[in-house]
Parts: sequence; structure tokens; C-alpha cells
Amino acid sequence: MKSYNVQALRGHEYDDREFQSDMKEVGINIPDGLLYRPELGPYVINEVYKQSLAGLPGMENPTSGSLYTPEEAKSEAETLRRSALDNYNTLLNI
Repeated sequence: MKSYNVQALRGHEYDDREFQSDMKEVGINIPDGLLYRPELGPYVINEVYKQSLAGLPGMENPTSGSLYTPEEAKSEAETLRRSALDNYNTLLNI
């Protein structure tokens, strides 16, 4: 079975089940039905996006030196999500 996590798509031997276990440790629970399917990447990217929305407002914005505002956090999280999705799609098409 083909694994669809980013490391596997980059040629590393890293099974989707192992990826699922590792992601659970950082609070991202991947349903079994997404393993070994191309939808795995976008699901994980969206879950990281949600974590970013929740966590960034308590962190310092390196551009302003102040804490991220909710608006800045959303903008930053959306930028990161778009970039991650573009990179994932590129890996799928290699």
C-alpha cells in the first residue's frame, strides 16, 4: 500500500500508520479511513491550521514584536496552510 504522508512522498520509509501514531502525540487524530489515501495530507494540514489559529494569538509576532492578534493569527495560519497544500500537491504530482 502506498503511504501518503509527506515523508513517504519524499521517498522515506515512513508508513501512514506510524505517521498516524506520531501525529496523535501532537494532538492530531487521523481517522483510519484516511490512511493510504491522498486525502491524508489535506486533512492533516487543516488540523495543523486549526492548531495554529488557537495557538498563535498567545505567541509573539516576529514582525511586530507584539502578540499575534486574532486577525494576524488567521492571516498567518491561512498563508501557512496554502503553502503546505501547494507543497503537498506538488509531491503528489512528482
